[in-house]
Amino acid sequence: MMSLGLFTCSVYASAKDLKNCVLAQYSPQTVAISGLPDPSSKGSYKFKIIKYGKKPSILSFSNPEIVTQKVKLPRFLAEYSRSKGYKDDAYHKFNNDTPLDGKIWLPNGKGPFPLVLITHGNSAPSFDYLAELLASRGYLVVQVEQTYLNGLRGENGARGWLLLEHLKLWRQWSSDSTLPFFEKVDMENVALIGMSRGGEAVALATTFNQWQTLPHSDEALDLGFNIRAVIALAPMDGQYLHTDGSNILKNTNYLVLQGGHDADVYQFLGSQQWQRTSFDDGGDYLKQLIYFYRGNHINFNQSMSGSFHWGKRGNFDAQLLAPAEQEKLTKVFVSAFLEASILKKSEYRQLFKQLPLAEFDLPKDIYISRYINSDFKVIEDFEDSSIKVKLSRVNRDNKQTFLPASIEPERLRYGVDTLNRVLRVNLAKGVETHVKIQLPSQMINSQSNHQYLNFQFSIARADISTQQQCEPYNLFSETKVEVLQDSFLVESISLGSMGTVSPLLLSDFSELEQGGIQYAQTEPVLQTFSVPVKVENIADGATELAIIFKPSHNVTIILDDFGVTGGIH
Repeated sequence: MMSLGLFTCSVYASAKDLKNCVLAQYSPQTVAISGLPDPSSKGSYKFKIIKYGKKPSILSFSNPEIVTQKVKLPRFLAEYSRSKGYKDDAYHKFNNDTPLDGKIWLPNGKGPFPLVLITHGNSAPSFDYLAELLASRGYLVVQVEQTYLNGLRGENGARGWLLLEHLKLWRQWSSDSTLPFFEKVDMENVALIGMSRGGEAVALATTFNQWQTLPHSDEALDLGFNIRAVIALAPMDGQYLHTDGSNILKNTNYLVLQGGHDADVYQFLGSQQWQRTSFDDGGDYLKQLIYFYRGNHINFNQSMSGSFHWGKRGNFDAQLLAPAEQEKLTKVFVSAFLEASILKKSEYRQLFKQLPLAEFDLPKDIYISRYINSDFKVIEDFEDSSIKVKLSRVNRDNKQTFLPASIEPERLRYGVDTLNRVLRVNLAKGVETHVKIQLPSQMINSQSNHQYLNFQFSIARADISTQQQCEPYNLFSETKVEVLQDSFLVESISLGSMGTVSPLLLSDFSELEQGGIQYAQTEPVLQTFSVPVKVENIADGATELAIIFKPSHNVTIILDDFGVTGGIH
């Protein structure tokens, strides 16, 4: 395994100087304004708050309006705990009498309202700000409390399973004429939102939900909820593993948000669940990741962050987005994603292809967006031995030299290998490098009723040097896509107006380092670009697309997921 190593910040006077240098390299593009209403703005619905939970003790200060019965965790979770060496008396403290506690925001109105469950991680439930926004916009929101699982190990499977137990309650309540939820819950449109350990739990719950029986059992499950959207905020990944490996998420819209200065989930683990999300039932889905440079873990809500602003931790946090700013971007992207996936408003999907950085008062930062729709047809993702991409360089004498394709694992912070494979390319200053791929004729024919098809690929800077020039630079300003028909050029498209390739996102965690622990400074994060190509130019013959780089710097990049998506009429 190749390691990215631990970088030194000796070329920068301070961590603040490092961040300022990275931000100065970013060359934001002027983008069209969508004109859509701000998805983070308060809606027209008023709402009432109702609590439910276990029967209170005599000494309880507050009583739930609805008392719920405790439930038993299934045995397969115990088997996982034992296989990992976790003590049963710690993990299974609540095995036979696990409570179901929640806080409801019920919109006033006829309904039915889409159901949204929000769950926390190894912390308190502190997402009132998000629940209030969504309830005002016509969602029935439940903030699930699972604090009794905090501090345990490998418990994310239980966190996920208990979300399904909550959904069982809601299925009953929605048809109970004695309750205020009667005919007000749209069980056909359910969304799960989780942070940190809860971010892994919501994906696990969605997978459990598709099981017909329990593992190693003939016991039938009464699940099958219509979970249309899963949203993870800085999620963990792999704290709970199925007996057959990592969690696979299928046929569900998936959004993950991650900050580039997360000192708790310090690797972009959610990108791995993103990779393991797939669509195969012919439905209309979107999987989306958004990585923002100056984001932190605890700043996803002000309740978590408010206690930490002193000493070295305070110095570290002060250089990042303020909690209110991170809450703002969370509201924008979460609400817009629900508009796109639950309410099926296609115009909000466009916001994820071209992030609305000049709208909705989003905080100024570097944002990276990666997405795949269910209509994406992959040409090359580097996951098998048959590599379809050809690499070459053109020297000053216009002679072309073919290069071997360097395929390697995508790597997280610390150089940790993932299961995803990418193409690594070293670009030399002032030298043309061509990345060519054949466009299959069946993909062209499938877009014959459109004026354009969209050629899509993902790219990231993957340099390993911190010797950065602190000035704006967009690799795409010196990059183009050429369309070749039987080796003849039929179209040339400059990528300078298509967006900005992010600079290398260096992060300095030195103010948090102690006891010999050091944080690696960077991890490449792939971002997706879509290039419209005229269908009339590729109607017949062998069609080849070439991405041609001629940078003014020595740059190393990684590339992935070449393919085409639905065209433009």
